[in-house]
Amino acid sequence: MQAKSKNKFSLIALALLFLAPVIVAIVMNSNLIDYSPESFKNNGDFIQPPIKITDNEQLKSYEEFWTVVYNHTGKCDDDCLKMLDTLYRIRLTKGHKMKQVKLLVLHPDDSIIDIPEQYTSIEVQTYSRSDELSTTLKQLSEKTFNNEDGLYLLAPEGFLMMSYPVDFEPRDVIKDLGLLLRARKNNG
Repeated sequence: MQAKSKNKFSLIALALLFLAPVIVAIVMNSNLIDYSPESFKNNGDFIQPPIKITDNEQLKSYEEFWTVVYNHTGKCDDDCLKMLDTLYRIRLTKGHKMKQVKLLVLHPDDSIIDIPEQYTSIEVQTYSRSDELSTTLKQLSEKTFNNEDGLYLLAPEGFLMMSYPVDFEPRDVIKDLGLLLRARKNNG
């Protein structure tokens, strides 16, 4: 290979070396390729816009924590008990970070939910069916469990920000909580 050809090849290779990352970045940010790493995808559905529910005085104590909220209307039968067990186990998977996660069962004041003794970390709050919270939860339920029940994530700022469908997998909530706890740690 002659020196002149070798210089041209070196110049082209050098240009490609510096331009390739720029081209890849432009393509990834465009709508040409829909790529998002699995580790950064949320599994629940974002509630748009997030809904602040801690204006209700009973729910003020849930600010500053990530809270898994289970809204249940009616009697706590086998499905409800299974959900309570699932919630309890979801919190346990967070290990030393589980102190940053609360579990909450919301239910109308005309229904009764008895939490079995083994689920000491699950808290219960009631609301009136004439409350604004009741209307909000009923509307959200149409996109989740569709029977006025639902499973949600409550952000430390007091906003319901994510919901899960009736056929959710516990690992979906676990992954989302893990991402959110890491993001909160990294942001201060």
